[in-house]
Amino acid sequence: MKKILLFAFLLFDVCLVGALNPGIKHFVEAPNFKGSNLAVLVKDIKSGKVVLDYRGEKSLMPASNMKLITTATALELLGADFRFETPLEYDGTIDVQGVLHGNIYIVGSGDPTIGSAVFNDHDFIKRWVDAVQKTGIKTVLGHVVANVSAFDKEVTPPDWTWENMGNYFAAGVFGLSVYDNMYAIHFKTGAPGSTPQILGTTPPMYEMVFHNMLKAGKTGEDDDDGYLHGAPFSNERYITGTIPSNREQFSIHGDMPNPPLKLATLFTEKLNEAGIAVSGAPLDEMKNSDNHTRFFVHQSPTLAEIVKETNMQSNNLYAEHVFKRLALINNAVATRDEATRIVRDFWKQHGADVSTLFQHDGCGMSPMNGVSPRFFVDLLSYMRTQSKYKDAFFKSLPVAGQSGTLKKLLDGTPLAGKVMAKSGSIRRVLCYSGYMELGNKEYAFSVMVNNYTGSSTEARKVIEQLLLSVR
Repeated sequence: MKKILLFAFLLFDVCLVGALNPGIKHFVEAPNFKGSNLAVLVKDIKSGKVVLDYRGEKSLMPASNMKLITTATALELLGADFRFETPLEYDGTIDVQGVLHGNIYIVGSGDPTIGSAVFNDHDFIKRWVDAVQKTGIKTVLGHVVANVSAFDKEVTPPDWTWENMGNYFAAGVFGLSVYDNMYAIHFKTGAPGSTPQILGTTPPMYEMVFHNMLKAGKTGEDDDDGYLHGAPFSNERYITGTIPSNREQFSIHGDMPNPPLKLATLFTEKLNEAGIAVSGAPLDEMKNSDNHTRFFVHQSPTLAEIVKETNMQSNNLYAEHVFKRLALINNAVATRDEATRIVRDFWKQHGADVSTLFQHDGCGMSPMNGVSPRFFVDLLSYMRTQSKYKDAFFKSLPVAGQSGTLKKLLDGTPLAGKVMAKSGSIRRVLCYSGYMELGNKEYAFSVMVNNYTGSSTEARKVIEQLLLSVR
């Protein structure tokens, strides 16, 4: 009897929403969504009327839609004009010959943009060296120390999957970062099936040990299917998969095992090159000392600019650092648990139902994350109608058919240029949450699909048909 009642309920559910909107029927009955977890909510922002709701309270894996929560919360709590600051300090004394009897400290607070290719910040180290020269320091009888004490030592969430660890898109979250916490490893490839030759890395990563199990792919295949595997702080990386054959040079990217130490090493090298001799080896552990003198402060781009990169290009590194930086609002040391609490408390205080929010990271890679379309729509509605920073948030979103990760979505349809949203995709997960403009109406929407079959392109086309059915 219970099975019959359950079946009857599900049948009624599908038929009801199908009667309300033909797009939902097509969405629910799509062959590649058979057995999938599906949830949809669409709401008219101005009237508050829900025009489409299919299991909108259901909590599903959001993938990179999680970045909407991270960036919206950061804008609300830190402000669009917020900038990460990285002070340079020294301790000890400077004698009349310009000898520093002490150490130089790089004091981190989680800035992910130092030396970042995104903002073409290539000259930062020259500015740092110039700042040291202006102090009158000519010799350092001590060390360059990377002070990362603002962040705890859990640099990657423990529930990230092993297949991601070691790749650039799963780089760790450190109090100090440099060069997007990644490096390129260059190969020369030969015939299909052969092992590519490692040519080197950019920047140089002499400390790394690579176990090369990579193979050149089949003739005519240009896909990059090469991966690196390894843990934070470990200098060993295993390289697997395939890359195109018969190339003079082909590159893939990995994560830096210890960016703070890399940054301290780089600064030491550039000081020595500039004629400021540093006697000690670079360190990534804080030395006990008092009476630091601050002589320079490196500033990041504004949070609005960082949020735009995060959402437009789905930048995991930026999302994770912004997320963890939230924990420093009320704490001396940032932890993932504290950042999660801050996010949850903020949205609960602003009327969102957080019972369907299960957050384990800031970027959405954790398979433990769970969010409902209802939560996303509530957040999106708030950011559009009540947020002081609504313009910065809105402008950070890719535009369907035009920009960022939505360039292919709805391209060539009447909704091209009229949907501003964040995509979310990992294996068997595809989600879109954002805004839709139809005439004089504006909708907040969230469409979430978990465990679809077939290709992501096929899944995307079904979602497009659903969005095109909204009136």
